[in-house]
Amino acid sequence: MRKVSLKGRTYPTDLNPGGTAFGGWVMSKMDKAASIAVDDIIKSPAVTVTVSRINFLKPIHNGDIFTIYTEITAIGNSSITIYVSVEVKNLDTNEEYEVTSSEFKFVAINTEGKPVNVRNVLRDDIDDDVKTLL
Repeated sequence: MRKVSLKGRTYPTDLNPGGTAFGGWVMSKMDKAASIAVDDIIKSPAVTVTVSRINFLKPIHNGDIFTIYTEITAIGNSSITIYVSVEVKNLDTNEEYEVTSSEFKFVAINTEGKPVNVRNVLRDDIDDDVKTLL
């Protein structure tokens, strides 16, 4: 199930010389949103191990309000895959449109940094749609 994981506004310090948001800035926001989605389902630290198929479809401009949606798409033994979509609100029409998307993979780890089985660290109150991925 798609959820809002992060929301914010773009400011001048977030922009490249071309006047649009730095790609790395956008990716860092996406990574934070994905980490929030992971925290919602496990009670263990997790680290980003892969970012794949990032698609910059449209630019993000100064003052744009962005919403980052996440959806858990796969759960492995120690990994969780999250689809991340960034949408921007058109301030005239109030409609959202997608500007960037990607897939992030996290690995659940213990305090020594070693992978742990996701099923052993699941929260009790996870959504039914996530349970179907187990």
